[in-house]
Amino acid sequence: MWSDEQLLAKGWTQEQIKQWRLEQSPEVARPDATSQSMVSEPVEAAASGLNMTGDSASTADVPHMGLAETGAGSFFSDKSQPLLVVMLLILAPLSMYGALFSEGPTGPAGEQGEPGENGTAGSSFHLVLRASDLPACDASVQNQIFFIAEDAGFQVCQNQAWDVIDLTGDAGTPGLNGADGTNGTDGADGQDGTDGMDGADGSNGLMSLLITSIEPSGPNCPTGGTRVETGIDDDRDNLLSSAEVDEVVFVCNGADGADGTDGTNGVDGEDGADGADGADGADGADGADGSSTTTMVVATLTVAPAYLGCNGTGELFQQGMDDGSGNGIAQNGILESGEVITSSLICTTFDVSQLADVNPSGSSNPSDFATINSTLYFIANNGAGSGIWSIDVNGTLDLEYSGTVFGLKAIGDDLWFLGSDPTHGLEPWAYNPGNMTARMIADILPGTGGSFAGEFTLLGGTVFFSARDTSPGSYHLWGYDLNTTNLWKADQGSQPTELTAVNGHLLFATPNELRMFNTTSNSSYDIDINPGILGSSPSSLALMGNTLYLSANDGNGGGTELQVYEMSNNSTWAAADIRPGSATSAPSDLTVLGTRVYMQATSGSHFEMWVYDSQNHSFWEVTNFQSTSGFGGPKGFTAHKYSVYFTADDGTGVELWAHNSVNGTTWEVIDLKPVGGNVGEIAVHNGNVVFAGEDNSSGQELWRLLFSQTVTFV
Repeated sequence: MWSDEQLLAKGWTQEQIKQWRLEQSPEVARPDATSQSMVSEPVEAAASGLNMTGDSASTADVPHMGLAETGAGSFFSDKSQPLLVVMLLILAPLSMYGALFSEGPTGPAGEQGEPGENGTAGSSFHLVLRASDLPACDASVQNQIFFIAEDAGFQVCQNQAWDVIDLTGDAGTPGLNGADGTNGTDGADGQDGTDGMDGADGSNGLMSLLITSIEPSGPNCPTGGTRVETGIDDDRDNLLSSAEVDEVVFVCNGADGADGTDGTNGVDGEDGADGADGADGADGADGADGSSTTTMVVATLTVAPAYLGCNGTGELFQQGMDDGSGNGIAQNGILESGEVITSSLICTTFDVSQLADVNPSGSSNPSDFATINSTLYFIANNGAGSGIWSIDVNGTLDLEYSGTVFGLKAIGDDLWFLGSDPTHGLEPWAYNPGNMTARMIADILPGTGGSFAGEFTLLGGTVFFSARDTSPGSYHLWGYDLNTTNLWKADQGSQPTELTAVNGHLLFATPNELRMFNTTSNSSYDIDINPGILGSSPSSLALMGNTLYLSANDGNGGGTELQVYEMSNNSTWAAADIRPGSATSAPSDLTVLGTRVYMQATSGSHFEMWVYDSQNHSFWEVTNFQSTSGFGGPKGFTAHKYSVYFTADDGTGVELWAHNSVNGTTWEVIDLKPVGGNVGEIAVHNGNVVFAGEDNSSGQELWRLLFSQTVTFV
């Protein structure tokens, strides 16, 4: 039995419930039960699709009741059930008609109930794999919570936007610090480390050098004598330069003795009668000529005689007392054979050998010799191509760098050169032998035209060089800072050549004048050797201390001759007019050895070796090759110790020659190829002379003069 509360929940009104209760009671049951059942079941079945008076309840939820209980108006007012009405009319017998109306007329239908309020939507919980799977946040999912499996978190849809639900609670209070742990026991001592590598050998000590030369009569020695210079070879070139001289001693010849004093006048006679005056006394005899003392040391330096066995440069240094021993003449300022106490033979011998045969099938033409850390580097061609080669102190030959190389120059620990690669023209490059890497310094003229950089010269921490940045175009002086790698144009369009570092500044030749780049003011200016509109056309710069020697025309009508620029007082003058008159001697290949300048020049007949002595400003011709050969004058002058090495042709081919500055001798060092020899560049490396030479069995390859010097008492 349905309770009133259940029927009210189904949407029934109180009137409907009351009516239904009455119909269900036994007192109001109809007598014709059979007719009632026949009618109620079809009605109940048909009523499953009909609405009752309440909106929220359907007839499917209503207990069984007769047709009369529905109210005629309510039943027939539903226009959607005509078929059901027809069926009822067919099934109901005529007796039903009387039974329906025997109970009296149907009462009016009750008022329609008020619609119930919509229920509150319950919350829901959903699961998605990732945030991108969330649906659009709209009214259909408002306030719905989704769990994002990939993020292990929740999001809620509110106000058309998804918000992350932060499930993190407030931070708890920090826990108490744990108790300090006890100290661990000491570990066992480790094994002793291996011994370190031996340190590098220290550099060789500096050599003390001594030079003697004839001292002409002058303030140092009134009657002439010997000049002895001593000093330390600071630059290790086995030459005692003027800057390395620590002490100068003069061993002077004895001077002539002074004239004897006049004799005293005779005394006057006693006064007598006007006697005649006494005669003047005769002059005393001249005193003996003065001389050196018997304890004075005198010395001589001469060419070592052949019997002493030096096959190179040999000098015999003898010294003794000027005491007349051995039938000599005492105190005459001359060391005679009987007065010699000690004789020292300074013998320099050498051995000539081929150092390397880079191209066994032809000529490698070694050139541009440079030394870094006792290793010789040079340019050579092995037949397959050109590159940088090296040979160390053990004689090991290596190809360091393969490629285009011109103008190799040692700059610190790097080798600078003019090089190229497939995408650039000829530009400045550097090769580091330590890490065996090459790099382009700068692409000064982009493209394949090339800047043709050269004349690399180190001054302080800056490398200066000549290069162009347009094609065609002028060459400029450039500076490259090794520390900052900053590149700049130091002197615009000056066409610099023969860059020479002097006293912290840079001197160089231009087509017109000698020019200086002042590193203090970072400015350039001309040294005007030829004042006026015409230039001096300087060339072949050679430095002796702070004095620069060069070939130039001073405009005084003497042509191109040997000129001097003295940096200490900024003065210039003509040093030697080798070819007097308006003609030029054209000095070239200037090389400094001690106080002398060696050069190639002509007095009008042939080009030969000439020398200028800065001490007495004298100059003279040293060799006479062209009078015999007609060509192949001396050139390639390279100074080493007391000699100048050069190439010359005496009529049988170009070979290596030498001139000794002490004794003035000139000789052929070696005749590698007796007929038609060919000698190229010459350089000094590790105290020895290296050169490109050709013999009868190979082309032009690398050769060496290995020197050894001994000093023995004889």
